[in-house]
Amino acid sequence: MSSPQPKFQLAVISPGGKDKQQSFDSGAGSLNSGGHLPLNFHAYAACTLGTYGCNHSVSLEPSNVLLLIGGKMERALHTLRALKKAGHTVVITLKETGLAQIGGHFQTFENWTAFRKICLEADAALATTFDTLPLYQSANRQLPTAFIPPPYPVEESEWNISRLVTQESKGVFVGTRQLFVTSRNHALALSLIAPLTAELNEPLTVISGRASDLSGMKRLLNKARDFSHAWHQQFSQTAAHVQVVAKQMPALDYLKLMATHKFVFQLDTSAVPGQVAGDALLCRIPCVGGNGTAERLVYPDLCGHGRSTGEIMDLTRRLLTDSSFRQAQMEQALALAKEKMCFSVIRDQLQDFYQSLD
Repeated sequence: MSSPQPKFQLAVISPGGKDKQQSFDSGAGSLNSGGHLPLNFHAYAACTLGTYGCNHSVSLEPSNVLLLIGGKMERALHTLRALKKAGHTVVITLKETGLAQIGGHFQTFENWTAFRKICLEADAALATTFDTLPLYQSANRQLPTAFIPPPYPVEESEWNISRLVTQESKGVFVGTRQLFVTSRNHALALSLIAPLTAELNEPLTVISGRASDLSGMKRLLNKARDFSHAWHQQFSQTAAHVQVVAKQMPALDYLKLMATHKFVFQLDTSAVPGQVAGDALLCRIPCVGGNGTAERLVYPDLCGHGRSTGEIMDLTRRLLTDSSFRQAQMEQALALAKEKMCFSVIRDQLQDFYQSLD
């Protein structure tokens, strides 16, 4: 069911990005609308019935722009200046917000210099995580900055993925997949959750993601031998109840698979917006562990922020053995999401923020 036409619309632009130009005339649309799902940065466009694209010259409408800053800061600076010259109101935000990712970008002084120029010339900045909120003002103390998390279409029954699942929920879904990104703690998560699920006779599903964060030589060799998949296959040989999914899946199929489980488990400490928790939210299952934005806002009693690994494992055991606790956590998460991260709430926050810049 489409949302009513809002007065405020947003154009999200990702310079040099790979996603196609997309208009979200029907908001979140249906599950089979095609194109990128209305999630993550696309969600900012979708909740305002706006557009998402990679080329600022594709369209001059809407006039309000959210500019995504990637690893090539000079390119973002060039795009910012072109948009400003065309008369747009431009709010900036980092596209890769993990603390390790930001640290990697700023290892070149040229990138840091370009970032400072961007912060000096932009109209404002939008923080998608708690940890990036002070970063923009460290480059320009006068820059208007707001914390507005990525929204999820939880108000719409169409986006309740659990309704597509007919079988009884079983087992645990490991939320992370990047074995070689240290802050994800993927191998540690598998090492801790596998014995517990085996003890309780619950299946465990893990995605074997692409090994894109290897060193140069290993990345080259990885084209002939997938190091990540080899590791996961060897791990599963020590734990028969572990299902390794190695093929790349369409986003909707991925969500359907996640929704067949009792909950999502992770130990991610990357401080990201929280796509894993957001996906779990759409699947109507709890997410335990992780310190991202969605984890902290929607699953405050289960997230990893401020909790030891032992405390997370205690919560995990209870989620596996206490169905009423699991249901209560999901009901609380859905209520918090409708209060803090749904499409209508974030659309109003975006509109108020942009209007304050006039």
